[in-house]
Amino acid sequence: MLKKEKDAAEPRAIERLIRSRYDDMPGSERALADRVLEYPNEVLLYSATELADRAGASKAAVSRFVKRLGYGDFREMQREIRQAQMTGDPIFLSAVPGGGQSSLSRHLERDMASLRDTIEQIDATQVEEVTQKILSARRVVCLGYRNSYVFAHYLRRQLILIRPDVSLIPGAGQMLMEDFGDLGPEDLLITVGLRRRSAQLARAMELFRDRGVPIAYFTDRRAVRTREFANWVFACQVRGTSLFDSYVGVVSLLNFLATRTYHASGSKGRKRLSELEGMLEALGELDPGT
Repeated sequence: MLKKEKDAAEPRAIERLIRSRYDDMPGSERALADRVLEYPNEVLLYSATELADRAGASKAAVSRFVKRLGYGDFREMQREIRQAQMTGDPIFLSAVPGGGQSSLSRHLERDMASLRDTIEQIDATQVEEVTQKILSARRVVCLGYRNSYVFAHYLRRQLILIRPDVSLIPGAGQMLMEDFGDLGPEDLLITVGLRRRSAQLARAMELFRDRGVPIAYFTDRRAVRTREFANWVFACQVRGTSLFDSYVGVVSLLNFLATRTYHASGSKGRKRLSELEGMLEALGELDPGT
């Protein structure tokens, strides 16, 4: 049995195959790769021509894309998707936004699907490994650019309640290497990189990786090259029904990580949180009426 025929029965075989060929693809094929990575079930729902239209590519690009992945034709790729769908893997069962319901109802359903698709694909073992690293690291640094900065900031706000020395980068006017160039294997870098990623992200991750810094990476399914720089990768479903991406899965996962970290911290984490709450009350920084 050929290796590709053996892999065809394994969930995610096509996902791994696309990522391994992604850097060699021209722009038209990357558009198809992005579409298939996000909605692989569309390969079953549409013809090659229809898939090309949805990805903004040509039918000829679909043919080249299929052959680049090692399939004889589009039908052969469909057979592999169908086999993966039979395993019950949620990425192959995701519904495409649409239908006759109101736009608000579709928005709710898509967000619920994004949340489910994100959580069901997360490796709980990796979450626990990152939790332990957060607690044992000398320093924890949360990194994010553009929209991802919001989520890096959110995670930092939760973790600072559990342990000291949690930083957020980049700060206003900050040069990363001036403040954090001495990060090393005893530290932890938590990176949030959601599409559309800053070009600076890959460069920063590669530099820190080369310095031996462990990296936990929260991203989306389109991420390909940046994955190779991380020790732990958490790919979230971010596609919604509108122009803007849905981040419900991202927030939920970060919330879960922070909660697990708090519980794993034991009496040390509880003591820190209690002391901080006492100081907030003493200074009157929170509105007691809310």
